[in-house]
Amino acid sequence: MGVLKSGFLFLVFTVCLYPVFVALLTVPWLQRHALYAHKIHSGFWHDVNKPESFGFAAHQVTPFNVSTPDHEVLYAWHILPLATVAANRDALATSDAFDQSLPLQLLKSDEQARVVVNFHGNAGHVAQGWRTDTYRALSNQPHTHVFTVDYRGFGRSTGAPDEAGLITDGRALVNYVLSLGIPPSRIVILGQSLGTAVATAVGLSFSDPTSGLLPQSLAYGKVNMDKAVFRSIILVAPFASLPDLLLSYRIGGLIPVLAPLRNSAFLVSLVTKYILDTWPSGLRLNAYVSAASTLSSTSNNGAGNVHILHARDDQDISFVQSEKLFAMATGKDVEELPLGAREVVGEGKVGVRVEMLEFGMHNRVVTYAPVGLAVMRAFEGV
Repeated sequence: MGVLKSGFLFLVFTVCLYPVFVALLTVPWLQRHALYAHKIHSGFWHDVNKPESFGFAAHQVTPFNVSTPDHEVLYAWHILPLATVAANRDALATSDAFDQSLPLQLLKSDEQARVVVNFHGNAGHVAQGWRTDTYRALSNQPHTHVFTVDYRGFGRSTGAPDEAGLITDGRALVNYVLSLGIPPSRIVILGQSLGTAVATAVGLSFSDPTSGLLPQSLAYGKVNMDKAVFRSIILVAPFASLPDLLLSYRIGGLIPVLAPLRNSAFLVSLVTKYILDTWPSGLRLNAYVSAASTLSSTSNNGAGNVHILHARDDQDISFVQSEKLFAMATGKDVEELPLGAREVVGEGKVGVRVEMLEFGMHNRVVTYAPVGLAVMRAFEGV
């Protein structure tokens, strides 16, 4: 009886607390802290200015800052290809750890250089969790440089996160790489989890800067607004939109957010209207494919393809979200996609490829070989 009574009291306690939990999430400040979790990081005991402590070779990583058009200062990393480090070990050893000049010279002087611009998920900083494993795996590929950044409010970056701000930050990092003389055809945009929403929006902002699907408050700054399509956009564990995701999302794979409400259209509509940052990636990806198809058809460079990867055992974001994203991007009906890859190529020759993986969970999957292969395929024009 004692066990039954305790279970009953726990159930009553949970039922009473859930409405309070949902109500608190409608408060803008709390909502954005819950969504971005930018204050949850290991920067208090991990020094991101010591990349070697995360398993990198000496002088392989150069920390630097990127300024945004709305005057935030973002903390970023430039990770050199391991082969480049080996070939220039002596010169790198005599340079200052924070001096970008030599690493950038090595990038600019390599005619085969490739760049992966990486956008990480929520919480943490550039070096947290499995992120450094991702950078090391990619930098093992020939001539492949990796650039990554902490969004505003994350890690050592200034400001506070919101949708327009994170897209502005993504554009700022990409514009920095472009300013080095690296053409879009040698740049792959890679995003994981929340980073997929940033990557999709950034891709659309370059292929169609005036799209109505982008935030009106997006800060472009005084930059060249010429349209551009990058080598590829790779999305790992993405979602179709934030309101849709929250209907199935469980914090830590356990605590449901809006799942208890999903059988009531009225309650779902009531609560979702308070969601400030909706991240409509499905609509944006559809618009991107259309814009990129036009630009790629005109330039005939075969760029712009999209590669979506998702693990079936992802307990944070269900693989169903990738099925929805694929359907929205290609204009197809939502259907269960088998393990392996499926590809749809539009009339403008921009392909959308989805690859369902059996294993990888939510965060570790980005370190798995299929993601590295997706990057290789992109640069090889496959």
